[in-house]
Amino acid sequence: MEIIDTPAAMANALATYINPSLRRRLARYGKRLDEAGCGVGELGPLLVIVAGDQLEAIEQAAGIPIATNLVDGARFPDPAYVPSWEYCEADQGWYEVAYVTSDDGSGAVLLIPDRDGIDPTLIAIIRAFADVPASSAVK
Repeated sequence: MEIIDTPAAMANALATYINPSLRRRLARYGKRLDEAGCGVGELGPLLVIVAGDQLEAIEQAAGIPIATNLVDGARFPDPAYVPSWEYCEADQGWYEVAYVTSDDGSGAVLLIPDRDGIDPTLIAIIRAFADVPASSAVK
């Protein structure tokens, strides 16, 4: 996974990623932060998840128990489980998942490709609860 938590890290990601859909998502995210008067990393990290990243490592980097509801403690795949994210949107084979964990708006944002090799629990949660299914899986 790549953790983008500084303007320099964002500039590096924009300069090195070749996937056009990911580059557009990163640019839009940076623009939204600018419009909100925030810098990259001020409200928390942006994590770009890659094949092979394990859920436990993602949860640790994000500082959020993704597979456990923050309010009632229900854990996926318990039928009572509901994700604690603010939103999960799908677009062109990518999911953008935002967690807000503080009144100041801080938390974490995850960009997750809908592709083989993504942690099976993470992708199962996302596919079960995403606002819209990914429009075109990235293989």
